[in-house]
Amino acid sequence: MTAADLAPTAPRGLARRAAPVLFPLAVATGIGFALHDRIGDLADLVVRPGAVPYLLGALAANAGAVLLSMVTWRTLLADLGPKVPGAAATRIFFTSFLSKYLPGAVWGVLAQVKMGRAVGVPGPVMVAVFLLNLMAAVLTGLTIGPIAAPWTLGGDAWWLLLPVAVTVVCAARPGLINSLAALGARLARRPPPTATAGDTGMRRAMASAAASWMVSGLHLWALAVMLGAPALKALPVCVGGFALATAAASLVVVLPDGWGAREAILMLALSAVLPWQAAAAAAVASRVVCTLSEVLVGGAALLLTRSSGRPTAATS
Repeated sequence: MTAADLAPTAPRGLARRAAPVLFPLAVATGIGFALHDRIGDLADLVVRPGAVPYLLGALAANAGAVLLSMVTWRTLLADLGPKVPGAAATRIFFTSFLSKYLPGAVWGVLAQVKMGRAVGVPGPVMVAVFLLNLMAAVLTGLTIGPIAAPWTLGGDAWWLLLPVAVTVVCAARPGLINSLAALGARLARRPPPTATAGDTGMRRAMASAAASWMVSGLHLWALAVMLGAPALKALPVCVGGFALATAAASLVVVLPDGWGAREAILMLALSAVLPWQAAAAAAVASRVVCTLSEVLVGGAALLLTRSSGRPTAATS
């Protein structure tokens, strides 16, 4: 073998060795950016009389939603691919999940493909799981969003029923979601997924995704009530508003975790139950609470599964 033969492979080998170190550092930087100048705002809320129980409840609610989102992803993985050990599946999910703090949606799918291959899951299957999981989350989020419409948009919110109708049709004919995922891949100029989910697996994934949105919205409700919003009126506004804001912002792939876009939509929704300044405080607190709960749950999951050792190949 000549030096010319080694030249192209050396940089690739160096990149492979550096990736396990650089990737976590990049994610940590993205998380730091998400929290930049926001911890002080959360500290101001902590010192409010009686605020701690609301903040702890908000953290717990979003942590529960994160775990439900993992259920959605693992449901699709079990339906499409060979059986993957629980610890390995958990590590793949949370590594990809935390990569959302990097700009662009490509890092999550790249992490899933690389780690999936290490446990015997073909790359096309991991791409299909990623796309179908995204479709399930966006569709159910846009479907739950109209819950907030009567208090935020009034009679002008009829157009929000369109994604509801699409989701109802997809629940009746889950195979359509496979077609939508293929269309999304073509629009992104990527090969369409070759693996498809079955009807039962897709319905279960949509059910757990919807449950994740409902539970996650409770964290915003706790923050809004803490800031003076009427509890009964704020519940649908917060649950629907958070699902709509997060699902819509997730489509803005150039921003890490929809940063900025989500807050803008949340402030508009929360203004129905809070003064504008308090709505802005709740939107900012929501970002901090979500980031902290995601880092705590994801970090704990990765630490707990680290002791499982080297990944083993998936079984049929």
